[in-house]
Amino acid sequence: MVQLHPKDKVGIASPAGFIDSLDEIAPALEYLKSLGLKPVIGNHVLDKYFYMGGKDVDRAADLNGFFADDEIKAIFTTAGGCGSQRVLPFLDYDLIRKNPKPIFGLSDNTSLQNGIYAQTQCSSVTGFSLKYDFKNGHFSDFTKKSLEAVLSGEKQKLKNGKTLISGKADGILVGGCLSTFRNLLGTVYMPDLNGKILLLEDVGEKSYKIGVMLTQLLQQKEFENVAGIVFGQFTNCNPFDAQDGAVEDILQELPLLLSKQIPIITDFAYGHIPDRYVLPLGEKVHFDADACSLEYI
Repeated sequence: MVQLHPKDKVGIASPAGFIDSLDEIAPALEYLKSLGLKPVIGNHVLDKYFYMGGKDVDRAADLNGFFADDEIKAIFTTAGGCGSQRVLPFLDYDLIRKNPKPIFGLSDNTSLQNGIYAQTQCSSVTGFSLKYDFKNGHFSDFTKKSLEAVLSGEKQKLKNGKTLISGKADGILVGGCLSTFRNLLGTVYMPDLNGKILLLEDVGEKSYKIGVMLTQLLQQKEFENVAGIVFGQFTNCNPFDAQDGAVEDILQELPLLLSKQIPIITDFAYGHIPDRYVLPLGEKVHFDADACSLEYI
């Protein structure tokens, strides 16, 4: 499990979208400092290349440098957006295996976090982003409490959501943003799905596309051995056409599409919402769909 201590140095990187200036993350940096942490700004944090926070090799260089530095205990990403998957071929996975440390991020950083896990078994933390969580000048107390529990190494038991299919399962938690997780399919950066608990959410996609992406996941050969699914929030994922149905309708149909029934919950407090749980990926959890709970073990 993750555990940071006062005076620990933490790297600040932009592996996905760009930020215009450090002013955008200044409140977040002050928050990290208030916890006793010492932010170290990556050399390419303010770079821009198209829609990304710099060229692929430069963004990877910041990450590789932080993994190589024994004084850096974790890496915090500045923003989501798009492009973190392009960094994956330029990372030094031997280095990461020898010096594992968590990457904190949300949204597009799902690609980075799960790609690194697939290659190294190094865990990360999903549900916190420097720019996103302070964009309105206020950090949600709900998210803050969850983040600080993770930072302290507390093994959380989280209870939230609605039961879709009852049951219990133990497994490694993987996933995050559905669209970016789905983009890893067919690559060497897709985690092995056998025995995994999937955590899935998304934002700004049409409801029918959520259905299409879930269908692709369900048709993967390894999916028959998935242990369970935790669906978070699908924010602004509205129908394109009146006949498309809402995301809730699509999720309710899932039991009919599965070759075998596995525990599933919906409406879990995770995703592109102000109040969300912050969750370690690549760590083992006990999932109880009847109690709508996730417990780290």
